[in-house]
Amino acid sequence: MNAAIANRRFRFGRRLFTGTVTWLSLWLIGGLVLAPVVSTVLAQVFEIGLWTIIATVFQWSAAGIAGTMLYTKLPVWISRGCTRREITAAYAVFGALTTVGLAAYLTAGFVLEHAAMSIAGEPPTGLGEAVGAGVRYLAITPIYFFTGTLIAALATRFNGDNRFSAAVLFGTGALYAATLYLEFNDAWFDAGWSTATSAAAALALTAALVAACTAALRSVPIPAKQA
Repeated sequence: MNAAIANRRFRFGRRLFTGTVTWLSLWLIGGLVLAPVVSTVLAQVFEIGLWTIIATVFQWSAAGIAGTMLYTKLPVWISRGCTRREITAAYAVFGALTTVGLAAYLTAGFVLEHAAMSIAGEPPTGLGEAVGAGVRYLAITPIYFFTGTLIAALATRFNGDNRFSAAVLFGTGALYAATLYLEFNDAWFDAGWSTATSAAAALALTAALVAACTAALRSVPIPAKQA
């Protein structure tokens, strides 16, 4: 019985991920095809390449999609018999798959952009740095994803409390400021202790966000029946 429940949670989280990828498939394919070409054409404007900007846009998209989906679908999932525990576990799977998938996608984009700019002229970075620029999103993506999830969970949990809404907005701004610092910190490209420190800080922040999401989702008051 426990194995069946665990498998159901995993399938639920996997469907959330595959459904999102399918929905965004044209954007994902278009980005990989067009961005390297545009980066080459506009090399004098975007000296570090256009893909760095696109990568950040995708991070914000991960946060927005995770939060919006949870906020709008949570009552429906509850009404269909899903427990809060199952939804929490499924969202953890969703976040893990999104992290690995998006990091792989962004790494491919950085490598393709590097190849295109190498053909056209001198690339702004080496191949190793291009790969590293994508791999670092294994540490960054879950921060964005679970911050969006936490905002949605808190918005549902404390719906209608303006004072709490203001506190959430202030806290969100501070959290994302810290996330942006981690994302663009040069330490990711300096081998040694500085890289390890940034990775450890990102991991600690992710763990705190997951714990907060779990606590918030377990206490969300949802009517028994929703359309």
